[in-house]
Amino acid sequence: MNVLQFKKKSKDKSANVLFSSSEIKMLPQEVSAIGIDLGTTNSVVSVFSYGATHPVTLKYEDTLLVPSMVYFDSENNIDIIGEQAKRKLDTAPSEVIKSTKKNMGKSASYFKSNEKSYTPEEIASLVLNYLVLHPVLQEEKNKFGGIWAVITVPAHFDDAARLATIAAAEKVGIHVLRIVNEPTAAALAYSMMPEDKKNDKETLAVFDFGGGTFDVSIVDRDGFVFNVLSSEGDVHLGGDDIDDAVAQFLLTKVHPQLVARRALKDSELYRNLLVLAENAKKTLQTEGLVEVSQQDLDGKGSSIQVEINREQFENLISPTLQRTLYLTESAMHAAKRSPKNISRILLVGGSTRLSLVRKMLSDYFPCMVDARLEPDLAVSWGASLQAAIILGIQPDTILVDVCSHTLGIGVVENTESINENFKIVAKKFGIPYPISEQELHRKLGSRIEEFNKELQKMLFVAPILHRNSALPARRSEFFNTIYNNQHAVHVVVVQGDGDTVGENRLIGSFLFELEQPCPKGTRCEIQLTYDVNGMVQVFARQLGTKNEAKAQFDSRTGEVTGWTSLVQEDMNPFIDDVKSDNVDEIYANVNPKEIKSIYNEEKNILSFPFGGKTNKIENEYSSDFNLNAGIVNALILRAKRRLSQMDSASLEFLKVSQLLSQYSDLLLKSQQGQDNDDDIESVEIELLSMLEGK
Repeated sequence: MNVLQFKKKSKDKSANVLFSSSEIKMLPQEVSAIGIDLGTTNSVVSVFSYGATHPVTLKYEDTLLVPSMVYFDSENNIDIIGEQAKRKLDTAPSEVIKSTKKNMGKSASYFKSNEKSYTPEEIASLVLNYLVLHPVLQEEKNKFGGIWAVITVPAHFDDAARLATIAAAEKVGIHVLRIVNEPTAAALAYSMMPEDKKNDKETLAVFDFGGGTFDVSIVDRDGFVFNVLSSEGDVHLGGDDIDDAVAQFLLTKVHPQLVARRALKDSELYRNLLVLAENAKKTLQTEGLVEVSQQDLDGKGSSIQVEINREQFENLISPTLQRTLYLTESAMHAAKRSPKNISRILLVGGSTRLSLVRKMLSDYFPCMVDARLEPDLAVSWGASLQAAIILGIQPDTILVDVCSHTLGIGVVENTESINENFKIVAKKFGIPYPISEQELHRKLGSRIEEFNKELQKMLFVAPILHRNSALPARRSEFFNTIYNNQHAVHVVVVQGDGDTVGENRLIGSFLFELEQPCPKGTRCEIQLTYDVNGMVQVFARQLGTKNEAKAQFDSRTGEVTGWTSLVQEDMNPFIDDVKSDNVDEIYANVNPKEIKSIYNEEKNILSFPFGGKTNKIENEYSSDFNLNAGIVNALILRAKRRLSQMDSASLEFLKVSQLLSQYSDLLLKSQQGQDNDDDIESVEIELLSMLEGK
């Protein structure tokens, strides 16, 4: 399989663009906290200055909202951004680039204006660069030597989209303090209003319905502590879908109909209809009837003249709004809350101005639908407040966000699963089975990479970090190899909630070489880390050895951007408080039977394809495995270290000792075939609580 080998860590630190706490302390004392809502339809900048009591939103061309639009002026060879680009919708709607945000992180996505191509990241950079040219930000830059900002993204932006956003900002000189989910920022903004600061405890539902994306978050607030319980959303659901629904209706009224039926979505005719649909949507919020009329929609004589009443409009958009309500219900279910538990619904995003949206929420929730903040400004306010928290201007506030996607790795059950998957894919490619690796390469030639990608898609996903885990999150699971004499493990990292790799977004893959010889059942630890910006890091370790590695993916390309072999560093995130120079001495004191069993049945990491023999299934805990005296369970090791630091006469020492003994016994029984995963999980939770002092 064509997988990326680990590379030596680059000396170029440009990929590591986010600031550590020590670096933040070195910033100028009076630097302003800047929040940027890089929106699908409009972008907004708010500034929380040192000594201020609330954020101030900046004006651009006498408006607080900067259209996230770009138009290429081919005559003067310049890019036109913002309000000036929006004005071009009247004369050249098909050449105005807009709503590109939903394609962030997709490397194969391009947009054109007058034959000039742009990637979504380039469009974002142009918009951000326009924002930075504001006199207030230029003064900040000249005074302190830089601009430090928090930038918001939809809660359901994946890792690639977040990385693309950071790259776009860094390209124009914006130092990104943190990436924050839009509904989370809005909750912070609403709840910091003077009249709401007196509320001690409440549960908020943030309903963020923008131009191109929809997010909903359930947030518990306790004073100045904000804890995001769950987030749901869709990066392809927003006001654009409402415009599209109306435009589809208008298309049926275009004359002549033969031309209308042949119109493509990127045609001049359809783009003109989208503009008419958006204008009709705005008019119907205050009036009961609107006439839509225009001649020459496509430059060839097509025309439209039709009336739409509010009832027709609401029937057209009802399916879209029902999708938002379904996602809201899903978020509440994940947060273990019901409508009666919600204190307020916070409205965010321009599409929440629709009267039908507010009526739908009022009918569903028995609480206040709060629209006191301007829906288009709430996110940037919250972003600037978060920047103020990071910079120490608002030190008493704590914000705990959640990851919006599950992270896991591709696995197989056993060698028979590999064979079965291979048969299925081979049949698709017209390859006879069985076949040798050499013969497969000869028959497929350049198509071998495509073959291996199809094979990879069939892997099951073993989740490690679950959706809605509090950020930053770090968790590891233990897996075992499936072949004798296996020389490497192919680690495939995915993001999403599908059952197979093919149903999720591939973050990246790498080859983790094992120490030789490697018997079947050799244990490996795979640890995944989500930081507060939703970035992914991977740590791999072969238990009982010093064979360790850590990596960070650029999930836009799948490239391993920073790899370090940890053999020389003698470093492990799980044992950073161990003072011994000889890690093997610690491992040798642990019973090899104390192995964590995950899920209802053991999973196995997929080996490097064709890297070992396809033996018939043996007992998973073979004699080779049992002879490995270096196997260790991270939780047991952590508990034993804690015990060594406790007073042996204390009640805490006794409690941890009892839990550790109980845990070891349960693991041994699980290894022997007993189905006791629920008991193991219960003791794990209790033991972790004791270790973390909860």
